[in-house]
This record gives sequence, C-alpha cells and structure tokens, in this order.
Amino acid sequence: MIRTTAAVNIMAILIIATTSVLFGCVNSNRQITERLMVNYSSGTNGELFPCGCRIPLGGLSRRAGIFAQESPYPQCTVDAGSFAGGNTAYDRFVAGWILQAYGMMDYKAVNLGVREASIPVTQLREWDQQTGGILISVNLVDENDLPVTRRSLIREVGGLKIGITGVTSEGPEVAEATELPVVIDPVEPLKEVLAEFDESGVDLVILLADMVDERINNLLSQVSGFDLIVQGRDFTPAPVTHSTVLDDGTRVVKSGDSGKHVGRIRLDFDGNGEIVRDEVILIALDSASPTRSDISVLLTDFRKELQDRRDEFLGDPTNPFERLRSPEMVDVLSGFTGPGMCNSCHLLYGQEMQAVGHSYAWANLGDENSMNPECLKCHTTGYGYPTGMQDPYRDEQLTGVTCESCHGPAAQHVREQYIISKDLDPSAMIPPIDPTGLPFTREVPEAICRGCHTPEWSPNFDYATWVERVKHHAAEEALRNANPETGEADPE
Repeated sequence: MIRTTAAVNIMAILIIATTSVLFGCVNSNRQITERLMVNYSSGTNGELFPCGCRIPLGGLSRRAGIFAQESPYPQCTVDAGSFAGGNTAYDRFVAGWILQAYGMMDYKAVNLGVREASIPVTQLREWDQQTGGILISVNLVDENDLPVTRRSLIREVGGLKIGITGVTSEGPEVAEATELPVVIDPVEPLKEVLAEFDESGVDLVILLADMVDERINNLLSQVSGFDLIVQGRDFTPAPVTHSTVLDDGTRVVKSGDSGKHVGRIRLDFDGNGEIVRDEVILIALDSASPTRSDISVLLTDFRKELQDRRDEFLGDPTNPFERLRSPEMVDVLSGFTGPGMCNSCHLLYGQEMQAVGHSYAWANLGDENSMNPECLKCHTTGYGYPTGMQDPYRDEQLTGVTCESCHGPAAQHVREQYIISKDLDPSAMIPPIDPTGLPFTREVPEAICRGCHTPEWSPNFDYATWVERVKHHAAEEALRNANPETGEADPE
C-alpha cells in the first residue's frame, strides 16, 4: 500500500491561463523544434469501439483518424494508463488488440494504470515485449522488487529530447488473482528518474499519471520537475482550450475515460527551449470524427478472431435449449423463454412495452457493439447466463430488453401455468431444471433497474420517475375494462 500525507488542494495553487511565460525543465544548449504537438489519451478501459447508448463516443478508429490529421508540428502520442478493461481472459484478449492499435498509431509511451495493476506481471511483460517496449511504470514492481517494465523512456521528436515516466494508484482487488504487481510509493523512484533525465540532457519531462487529484497533489508536494502531466482520473467533460498551469509552471491536462475523448496540446517554445504558451483541444470522438482505414481493418480482424474464440469468451453456445412454443414440449423448457411465450398469455403487456425505450435497446446498440460483453449484458436478455442470449442470430428473440430482463427467466412460471390450466399432466413432465440461478418475480426490485441504469451509462436516471414509464398501467386498465364475453378491450 502507498503511504500518503495530507493532500494539497490543487485548486489553491493552480493558475488557469491560455498564454503565460513559463520556464520549464529544458536544456538551453540544444537546438530544438519551436513547437510540439502532444496527443494524449487515458482510461480506454477495454473499449475498442464507440461506447454509449444514445450518442456513441470513442472508438480506436476514430482516435487514429484524429491523430492522423495533417499537422505542421512534430507529434508525440502518449497514454496515461488503464487501457485494459480488467483481468478476465476476455479483457486480456481485448487489451492485446488495443496495444496493437497503439503500435500502429505510433504511441511513444503507454503508462500502466490502475486497471493494469490488477493484471499479472507475466502478462504485462509479454505485452511490453510484443509492443517493442512502450509500456512504462515507475511504481509497479514484481515480488522481487524489480520494475515490471521500464520506469521511463526518452524519445526524440523533432530534435526535442522528451523524458516520459508514469505512475499509478493501487489497482482494484482481484479475487483469486496471482502474480499481481506491487504498487510502491512513487516519490523516491520518481526522484531517481528525474535525475537520470537531467543527466541525459532531457528537454521536456512528461508524467503520465493514472491518479485522482488528491493523489497527484500529494505527489507534487514532494516531487517537482515536470513540464507536462497527462492525468487519467477525475475527469469531467467540458470545453477545454488551455491546460491547468501550476505555480511551478507544470501543465496538467486530462482526457476522460472509456476512450470517448482524446486531447491534443500544442506547446510553443522560445529559442532557448522554454515553453512560452500552449493551446489545448479536447476532442469528443463522435460520428463526425474521421477514421483510419488500417485501424478499421484491424478491428475487423478482432471481430473474426472473437467469433472463432467465442466459446472461450462469450459462453458455450454448443448446447442451447430450444425455446419451444408448444405445451406438449414444455417439459424441455428451461431458463429463458423469450417474449413470444410471455405474450401468449400477456399480449396486452407485450404490446404496451413496444412503446417504451426498452424495446429499442438492441437497435440502439449498433453493429460495432453487438459482440461486446460489456454492452450485451444490458442490451439483451439473459446474456452471460445459461439459456440466455449468446448469439444474436440464433437467439434473436432474446435481443433487446424484454420481459425476462426485468422479471427473470420465465420457464418455470410457464410450466406452472400449464399445470394450472391442465394443458399438461405434471406426472408426465421431466423434472424442471433451473440452470440460471436467477429468481422469477412479478414485482421487479429497484436493484434490477439500477444494474443497468448506472450513473456512468444512464446519468439522468431518476428511479421514481422512470419506473412509472414501464409499469403496466395501460394494460391493467385495459384488462379492467375488458369485455367479459370476449376478453378483449372495448373500443372507446
């Protein structure tokens, strides 16, 4: 664990400015470029494709398109960390493809962030070797106190010697994980790296920090000597045209999470290599962003390999239950049934639900996210559970948010109703099997709603208001007014 002291309030020491004469850590004896463009990203969190329900943002192809736009300035591209989604086999599979894309985008350095701190050392070192050594961390070590990867890198861009180092906070606890890196206090290692930069005649020092403001405040109260900090935490999307400038001239920029935004900062130098001004643009990667064809091809290859390995990552589709519709075969029914079975008795409810947002959940997902497990769990029915949606082509009836997304798998309920209606002799039925472990409930708990309507994905969600939209008021009223002879609602 990292021992911290009282944090210094960063807001009390920063000066926000678009132009200011500053004196950075530079070597005035070198002839260097007058301007440098630093492209920066952070918190990709395993997202290769545009992310979001209503206005999808992000995507590696869009990011590459932005970075590939013609620029008159030399470019240095860096990532502040947390490129991986987690430590599952699927997460590591995706992270490998992300790093391939980073190599194609000519990233000069990629910090090991909070999410990488939950991944075994052997995997991190394998990635570092595969990328040609672009991964860095000053405070992740193995069980022998050896750095997991290089602590820093020196890159020459446009005649400018750039020293880049990276730091992270502790990673999340991972159940049954082994060989994880140890997060050590970064203060002394950073001082050593800064001394090495000074001996090497570095002109510009960049710190990649996957840390919240409080941790960075504490760090900067003990270590100084950075020209630019790319921060990967505590981000609130807002128009940005400048960096945050601290009293010692250090500039701080942020770019957000889930790969939805990227940043570009142009640094202007005088003849002695001193930074005299900067210009920042924070870019939301939306449908208007350009794309890069070679990255799009890479993502197509990703989809192909994912399809080949779907048994490994997305469940076992080789033994699906048939969702049969006839009472005679209900003895094989188990788990999720699909809305067709529900509508056979609750047609008015089914018709009513076609008018609410849940019915558009699959269409809003988009083709690019139709294989993304992080999206499928909330845009389909039963994803990740036996008999739930596994293949959108085979299990079309389970795409979207249907009755069973909220009420749970209905097979046992259907069996019970067949017995009550005497359509089936229970003594002739195969004993029921519940492979899902999920309850079926008529009253939907609030926690079910909040499982998908999280602050991240549904920031405007108000339970008390929104739940009224999906209650079966209209259908209940229609049933109360139904003609007792026909069972149908009388026309008004």
